[in-house]
Amino acid sequence: MENLLQVKDIVTNIANCLRPEDFVQFRSINKQVYYELLNKQFEQVYYSQKLTIMGLETILETKENNLIDKNELKTLTPSNTFDELTKFELKNAKDVFKQIHKVFAVYCDKLNKNKLSNFFPSPYDSDPVVQSKILSNIRNFNKCNRVDPDYYQEVTSNYNVLKEVFINSCLNEMETNYNKEDYSTVGKFIGILLQTEEKNVAIDFFNSKIEYPKMAEPTIDEPLTEEKIVDMWIPLKEYLEKNIAIIDTLFKDEYPMALPFYENFVQQTLLEGINKLLKGSASDKEDYEEFLNFFPTVYFTCIEKCCKELPDSINGSMDLQEDKSYHQSLKELLDVYFEPNVIKYLSLSTGQFEKVLERQFKNFTIEQENKIETDLLNLTSKENPDDNKNKEEDAENKMNFLDSFTKVFRIANKQESNQARLNNDLTNLMNTNLQNIKNLISLELCYNIVQQAHDKVDIFLKFKCIPKLEPSINEKCEDIFRILIKTINEDHVKPAFEKAIHLLEEYDTTEGKDLDVENTKKSLEPLINFAELINIGDIILQMISIFYKNEIVNKKIVDIKDSNKKNIWQNQVLQTKKNFETTLDNFVADGLNIGITKLIDQIQFVFNTAQLPTDFYPPPNDPPKDMAPTKCARKVVELLSDHCFLLTGATDKGTIDVYQQEIGKRFFTVLVEHIKKQIISTTGAVQLICDINYYYDFISCKLRQKNIVPFFQGLKNICSLYLIGTKDSKELGKLISDLNKFQGIFTQEEIYEFVQRRQDWIAVKRDVEKVMYGLGVKDCTIM
Repeated sequence: MENLLQVKDIVTNIANCLRPEDFVQFRSINKQVYYELLNKQFEQVYYSQKLTIMGLETILETKENNLIDKNELKTLTPSNTFDELTKFELKNAKDVFKQIHKVFAVYCDKLNKNKLSNFFPSPYDSDPVVQSKILSNIRNFNKCNRVDPDYYQEVTSNYNVLKEVFINSCLNEMETNYNKEDYSTVGKFIGILLQTEEKNVAIDFFNSKIEYPKMAEPTIDEPLTEEKIVDMWIPLKEYLEKNIAIIDTLFKDEYPMALPFYENFVQQTLLEGINKLLKGSASDKEDYEEFLNFFPTVYFTCIEKCCKELPDSINGSMDLQEDKSYHQSLKELLDVYFEPNVIKYLSLSTGQFEKVLERQFKNFTIEQENKIETDLLNLTSKENPDDNKNKEEDAENKMNFLDSFTKVFRIANKQESNQARLNNDLTNLMNTNLQNIKNLISLELCYNIVQQAHDKVDIFLKFKCIPKLEPSINEKCEDIFRILIKTINEDHVKPAFEKAIHLLEEYDTTEGKDLDVENTKKSLEPLINFAELINIGDIILQMISIFYKNEIVNKKIVDIKDSNKKNIWQNQVLQTKKNFETTLDNFVADGLNIGITKLIDQIQFVFNTAQLPTDFYPPPNDPPKDMAPTKCARKVVELLSDHCFLLTGATDKGTIDVYQQEIGKRFFTVLVEHIKKQIISTTGAVQLICDINYYYDFISCKLRQKNIVPFFQGLKNICSLYLIGTKDSKELGKLISDLNKFQGIFTQEEIYEFVQRRQDWIAVKRDVEKVMYGLGVKDCTIM
């Protein structure tokens, strides 16, 4: 045995397996063990290991040893030891351990011998808070006894019995005081349980006291409304406020319970209640309708009542990231559970929106089908189409409406006054000429539908409070815009233009032979109404453009920078908008082309029926007439005036210019053909020039389309050829050869055709041709 004690490794291994009481005796077994094998250096390591296992931290040596002040160590108690001592120096490890051992060894010995009665000294026998601290400290100190398994296990086993008795005593006190609603006292015992590492017991106790409520369900005979939904959340809010306040009292900032409780509330109360409330899990169409109608109210009311309006919570603010608030944490938790329903709502809403719009347009169509088709466009116009004052008023009403429309769309929370002004401007607009076309298209309905799209986008954008859904929300907003354009175009604008164009094609400008004013106005009705339809189409297009700018671009649904990098075919939103614009442009072009053709047909009919042969070739004995345009010329200019200004205020100046120029060019062509059919005498030439001047004044002074004025100036010069008498036939030939005199509009061959319509052509032909070609027929010799 003595030989074994001379082996250092054996001695140190034995020492490390001994409790401190046995280690002291073993070290003193002989001088060699005491001074050589288990010397002071080893002793420091031995005691430092004991202190470390209890949780104390080794620190570097200091010049002043404040930790081992004897007087200070004497103040150590079973409840404050490990609060006062948290660090030690290696050289003082034994002294520190001796002080801790002195406090707790007696308790471990009692436990080892199962002496549990009167376990706590009299100063602590009635203070459960101190007792819990002592128990925790005993458990901590007992860790140094692990080297002696039998002793350690016995202490631990009896400690657990004592602790269980103590915990049960705490639970009894908690039960009694909880029933009395003395939550402060219960909170004291919760702290004791947490101190003794019995957090599960504390959690189970609290959970056993919680009864999660059921959401109120609307009765069958009381349909769901937004007001009722708001009322349903009030008791839930009060429930949360009460119980989170209790949690703050019970758990303070010692253990986080508010958020777990809140999550259980969401799982056990909200999800089931919301599904029943909205029947969101059902597949029935009507149930989905209810879900779509009320889900936003349910979600935002829940966020408001069960998140934003809740008071701050000490417990709920535990362990949060620096950039996150308590209420933000609640909302994020709600959003986790709401997210599937939000996605479902966004997905179903776009389809519902399309069906709602289609139904509204279909209802409009059904209403119009109940009227007689022949009455659709043959309404007596309340306004004079060539009344410039009324045209200016129409344009002003249109601009007022669009201005108000723009301002309302720029305001997130629309004021009633702004909406009232917009409605008033719309009414004024609809009370003017636009009323004539109301049976084909409804501006008011289109406005309401654009407003519905605006409201739907606004609701969608509110869900951007869930950041991760922002891309999906932007996509759904784009879908709403595309659906808006698609339904307005395919279900309303396109059918209206197709019907209007069909009626334009069908009406016969020559049906009425009477050329009085009343018949003239009636013949204009289809084109007047088509012009009004263009006006409405232009307003609708501008409303959509305003919607796109204020709702899609300004609210950052579409990244305009990214959009600019793409061509129009890559950007579906712009492509849809462009397609609608192209469709309108094509309809306008087709309709106006038909209108111009009908106008020219009507002018030709007037030429054929109202232009008398004697107008330009009066009988020789007829008395002189006052120089004034013929009835035919006046009628033609009246038709031109009625048609050329129909688009004023209805569309942009570019379209109006193209329209007027096309009328001017085609009128010029038919007028030239008309003149070439007449026989014109020198006397009749004066009347012809009077008519041509009348046409020229209209083109240059009223129409003011400069690029077609030269055509009519050239025609005026042509007509002057008819004034030249028969005796001046050679002079006539010279004039025909001077092409500059006719503005370069006519070739020599065309001028020759005009001259052939002279009444005296046979008499002047030889001299004219000789001047033009250098010889006449009689100058030719047959060889």
